[in-house]
Amino acid sequence: MKNRVIWLTGLSGSGKTTIAMAAAKRFGCEVLDGDTIRDFFANSDFSREGRERHLLGVAKMAKMISKHTDVICSFITPYEGVRKKILEILPENALMIHVSTSLEVCEKRDVKGLYSKARSGEIENFTGISDPFDEPKCAHFSLDSDGEDGNSTDDMVSQLAHLFEKPKVVLLPGRWQPLHVGHEWLIQRELDKGKRLVVGIRDTPVTDSDPYSTDIRKRMIEYRYQNENVEAWIMPDIEAISYGRKVGYEVREADDIPAEVFAVSATEVRSGNRANVSERVKEFMINEGLWDEYSS
Repeated sequence: MKNRVIWLTGLSGSGKTTIAMAAAKRFGCEVLDGDTIRDFFANSDFSREGRERHLLGVAKMAKMISKHTDVICSFITPYEGVRKKILEILPENALMIHVSTSLEVCEKRDVKGLYSKARSGEIENFTGISDPFDEPKCAHFSLDSDGEDGNSTDDMVSQLAHLFEKPKVVLLPGRWQPLHVGHEWLIQRELDKGKRLVVGIRDTPVTDSDPYSTDIRKRMIEYRYQNENVEAWIMPDIEAISYGRKVGYEVREADDIPAEVFAVSATEVRSGNRANVSERVKEFMINEGLWDEYSS
């Protein structure tokens, strides 16, 4: 399951950042809001075009960060057209959520006095007063934060909990130097059971006998299993696996490996045994310019 990007849209004072911070504490997310991105995106242009440029830049940043962790973005995001563009930039599993709070309630919460300054004309282009807040038709759902009749922060964060639930994984550690048909048998065996897999790539050095870097091995696995429930992680090299009690997991060794699969030798594969490399791995090697050297 890939990391999520959750984008909270709503009026100033609706409670977006309060919800985002509480969710980050509970679920271990990264938060992007006006404070956290100020040093990266200095924005003094509050025109419609300036706001759009700024928000689309934040969306690109959120997409990059989501490669490593879940992200919650908290921005007013007043224009429906910009919200749609943001969703086009973000990963497919991103969600736009409307923190729904009436203008009256937001003004009552206005500890910084921004609404009163907007009403007096001291602040121009202020969302909800002198600038529109479009109805969030592209929002996947809403959180009711409308004062006493709304939900508590804890209640609203709990409504987000299902978005961050990740099923347990089966970890397959190894050198994967390189991926071959024996490895693929082990991986497919777990996929056929409906498991989510993490292929743990031991961070071993490049040598004459182990010619593929961890980055090449990671990309090889990602290429081979794109669009499947397999992730590739680079992990420290393993001296041993030491544990006390197996609390919540099993340690199991495959005991039903077919003889022809068991006989596959990674050493032979590294020596150029083409028969033990699948077409998808061969395709990756050709695309990366590795095939001629490997098979010579």
